[in-house]
Amino acid sequence: MSKSDQNLQSAGSLWKFLENREVYPHKPESIKHIQTHISHVFMAPPFVYKIKKAVDFGFLDYSTLDKRKHFCEREVELNRRLCTDIYLGVIPISKNGDTFTFNSENPEAIVEYAVKMNMLDAKYFLYSYIENNTLSEEHLDRVAEKLSGFYQQQEPGEDILQYGEIEQIRFNTEENFQQTESFIGKTIENEEYQAIKYFTDRYFEKNHSLFNRRINQKRIVDGHGDLHLEHIHINPKSICIYDCIEFNERFRCGDLAADLAYLAMDLDFQECRNESRYFVEQMAQKLNDPDLLKIIDFYKCYRGYVKGKVKSLQSTGDENSPKKRNQLQKTATDYFHLSLRYALLGSKPVQLIFMGRIATGKSTLAEHMAKSLNIDHISSDRIRKKLAGLPLYKRPSAQKRKELYSEEMSKKTYQHLFDEITVHINSGESAILDATFSKRAHRKELKNLFESVQANYLFIETQAPDETILARLKTRGKEMGAVSDARLEDFDKLTAKYESPEELSERNLLKVSTKGSLTETLENLYEKLVDHRLLQKRVRIN
Repeated sequence: MSKSDQNLQSAGSLWKFLENREVYPHKPESIKHIQTHISHVFMAPPFVYKIKKAVDFGFLDYSTLDKRKHFCEREVELNRRLCTDIYLGVIPISKNGDTFTFNSENPEAIVEYAVKMNMLDAKYFLYSYIENNTLSEEHLDRVAEKLSGFYQQQEPGEDILQYGEIEQIRFNTEENFQQTESFIGKTIENEEYQAIKYFTDRYFEKNHSLFNRRINQKRIVDGHGDLHLEHIHINPKSICIYDCIEFNERFRCGDLAADLAYLAMDLDFQECRNESRYFVEQMAQKLNDPDLLKIIDFYKCYRGYVKGKVKSLQSTGDENSPKKRNQLQKTATDYFHLSLRYALLGSKPVQLIFMGRIATGKSTLAEHMAKSLNIDHISSDRIRKKLAGLPLYKRPSAQKRKELYSEEMSKKTYQHLFDEITVHINSGESAILDATFSKRAHRKELKNLFESVQANYLFIETQAPDETILARLKTRGKEMGAVSDARLEDFDKLTAKYESPEELSERNLLKVSTKGSLTETLENLYEKLVDHRLLQKRVRIN
C-alpha cells in the first residue's frame, strides 16, 4: 500500500490530531479548522498550517505524497516573492504508532506535509477595508506600487512569453467552458454560457495584433495567478500579497493584465467600480502600458468566469451543508453574471435604453438584463404609476387611465426618468431605461443629455410583427399582475403615434426581434451586443 493510500485511510485521525491544541509546540489557546475544495487549513495562533488534499482535478494534482511535498515547497518559494516574512517553511507530519508527530527524523514515517505560516491580522486584509468602508486610494496606490515593481523586475524568457500566445490562452478558456458544461441550468444559463463563449472566441479573432504586441513588449510575466481581495494584506508598515498559484504554471504565468484583472474584477464584484477603474489606471501609468486599458475587460471576463467555475466546483463538495451549497451556487451565478456583463458591455458605465412599440417585450428584456447584469432598471410604467399614486399591478378605471396617459403626466414621467438617469451618470453607474420612447423629441432630448456629458449609451429597439403583438395584448388582457396598462384596444392608436428611430445612427442603435422565445431573443441580443462592441470601431461602449 502506498503512503498516499495510508494517508487517505488515516485522514480522519490526522485531522483530529491537528485539531488538538496540545500537539502544537507553542500550545495555542484555540484551533480553527477550515476546509476548502483543495486544502485543510488549521489556524493555531500565531501560526497557520495548511495541508493539501489528496485530489486530482486534472489542472491540479495533489494525489501523491511526493506531489504534495513538491507543491508545498513551491508554495513557500513562490509566495516569498511578494510576502517575504509570512512563509516559514514546510513541516513534515509523521505517523507514530496510533498518533502523529511534527518534524520526525524518520523519513519513512512521514505521511503528510504542511506549509507553516505566520498568521495575518484579519483587520488589514483588503476585503476588511471594504467591509468597514475604509478602502482608500492610498491602499490601492500601495498595491499598485508593490505589483508594478514585481512585474518590472522580471525579464521573461521564451518559457514565460509563450503563455501570452493566443493558443495558450485559448486552451485555458476552452478548459473553463468544458469544465462548466455540467453546471448549465444550475449556476449559469445556457444563453449566458454561449454569450461569454462567443465573446471570447470573437475577441481572439479580432485582436491578434494586440496579443502579439503584449508578447513583444514583454508584458507576459510569472505572476501571482490568484490576485483577489482575500490575498492582499496591508498594514501600516508593510504589504503582503500571498497565496499565489503554485500547482499549475499556465494559471500563474501570463499577461500581467490577467493578474491585475482578478483584483479589478473582485473590486467590481464588491460594488467598488470607481476604485477598480482607479486601480487599473494607476497600473497603466506605473507600467507605461496604455494597452492595459484595452485588454483588461477581456481578462476581467475571463477572471469572473474562472471564479464562477471555482464556486460551482466548490458547491459539489461533500463537506458542504445544504445551506452552504446553496450559498456557493448563488455566488457562482453572481460571478457568471459579472463575466457576462464584461462580455456584453465592458466595465465602463453605459446607459441602455430599451424602447419600442407596445408588447414588443422591452420591459421583459430590460428586467431580465437588469437582474443578470446587476444594473438598475428604471421603468417609465412604474414611474408613471408612482407619480399618480396608483397601485403597480392594478389596472385603473377609464377616467384614471385618461389622466395617467395625459400629455402632462407623460411629460412628468419622462422628466423623472431623465432625472434618475442623470443621477446614475453623475455617480459613474450604469442603468437600464425602459420606455417606449415613441417620440423623436424625447429621444433627441435624452441623446443630447448623454452627449453633453460624454456618457456611453445605446438604444435597443425591440421589434415584433403585428400578429405577435396582438396575440400578446390579447393574453395580457386576461392576466393579472402586469404593470403596463396598454391593452388590445390601444394597439391602433399607440402604433400610429410611434415614430421610428430612423434618426439614430448604427453606433447608438441595435434592433432585436422578440418574435421567438425569451431564450432565443436573449441569445440573439447577446450576440448583437458582442458584435457591436468588437466590430463597430465607432461605438463608444468599450
